[in-house]
Amino acid sequence: MKKRFAPKFTTAIDIGTTKICVLVASKNDDGSLEIQGIGQHPSHGLKKGVVVNIKATVESIKAAVKQAEEMAGCSIESACVGISGGHIKSFNSTGVVAIKNRDIRQDDIDRVIEAAKAIPLPQDQHILHVLPQYFRVDGQEFIFDSLGMYGVRLESQVHIVTGAVASAQNIIKSCELAGIKVSDFVLEQLASADAVLTPSERELGVGIIDIGGGTSDFAVYKDGRIRHSKVLAIAGNHFTNDLAVGLGIPVEKAEEFKRRYGNAFAHKNCSNDYIDVNLGYQDGIKSISVATLSEILRFRAEEIFDLFLDEINQYRLKAFMPTGLVLTGGGSLLAGIKELAQEKLGLPVRIGLPESYTNAQYPEFEPSHHAIPDLLKSPVYSTGYGLLVYGTGQRGSKEAYTTDESSFGKIFQCMKSWIYDFF
Repeated sequence: MKKRFAPKFTTAIDIGTTKICVLVASKNDDGSLEIQGIGQHPSHGLKKGVVVNIKATVESIKAAVKQAEEMAGCSIESACVGISGGHIKSFNSTGVVAIKNRDIRQDDIDRVIEAAKAIPLPQDQHILHVLPQYFRVDGQEFIFDSLGMYGVRLESQVHIVTGAVASAQNIIKSCELAGIKVSDFVLEQLASADAVLTPSERELGVGIIDIGGGTSDFAVYKDGRIRHSKVLAIAGNHFTNDLAVGLGIPVEKAEEFKRRYGNAFAHKNCSNDYIDVNLGYQDGIKSISVATLSEILRFRAEEIFDLFLDEINQYRLKAFMPTGLVLTGGGSLLAGIKELAQEKLGLPVRIGLPESYTNAQYPEFEPSHHAIPDLLKSPVYSTGYGLLVYGTGQRGSKEAYTTDESSFGKIFQCMKSWIYDFF
């Protein structure tokens, strides 16, 4: 008989377009994390990070959760869940208030954050994150902790992330139908950043691109704070579909050959080997060129990096990335993609794996406290592990900004009050 789920356990669920990953960990008295259970199952029912078949999504979540429960020997009741998709929007906003008693108090910080949040939104969008970047006191720039300072005028600049209400609600409903209560939502690139970026990179300035199955998620960090984020609905599945259509082969074979033979940085003068493909019917054999396969992959990868380069140039982000770019997610495993990213973006690039870095938000966690199993040391698990780090590191009570008593409203209460993790 399974044990009941104890409060010391934390569960993270990465609901991706290609896979569902469930991780269970315990936090020991000394603050260390210990992985207790891992569950994984192919994801059915999502497209570009959005639920399109709720029944299939529920079954995929149930299968992954069951694996994790059997390994951990416990019953999973709630989880921290990642969110992404083409519906995610982000932008910077500012707020200004008068300081009441000349000395800045928490109430003044709350008011200036609320002022920055007071923006018109489409009816189908909801605020997911309000992430402070810096404050100004009487015109003095780049103050990261204004509490207790003297002044008359307080300004804040925050990074706001919004998402479609329906898309978020469908993720919540899928989890609930699978028997899991969603305790928190985290934007996936924020979770991946917690897993793969070093404190030094976050402080000096770095970009991260998480290439998943359905979306490519981009974020820029500087001075330990997020400066920019973007979700692009082009990712790993597009590589596979391009091969299937361009070469006229089954999707399953396209996925297999992408992993085995694909190279996004291959040149046209490379050796032109051929592979015989079984098309799935009698006498259905086709020979395809490895060079052509790689050329198709290169075109799609170039499109992704060109779109991100446009984003970088439009918002002048390169100055915020002196340490370069970190590629992670399953798409970063494609051979040659690191070299292509360096060529297209003009930045140093490395592949990011979940590592035992000290989390910038939770400095009390030492690197030795995160014993990561070898199974998880892959870019594929960056988001899942980052969700686990975030969920385990939550501290203290959070003040809510909404009076919505529905389960959906309560989830967004948590998300919109994450700003206190940065003070």
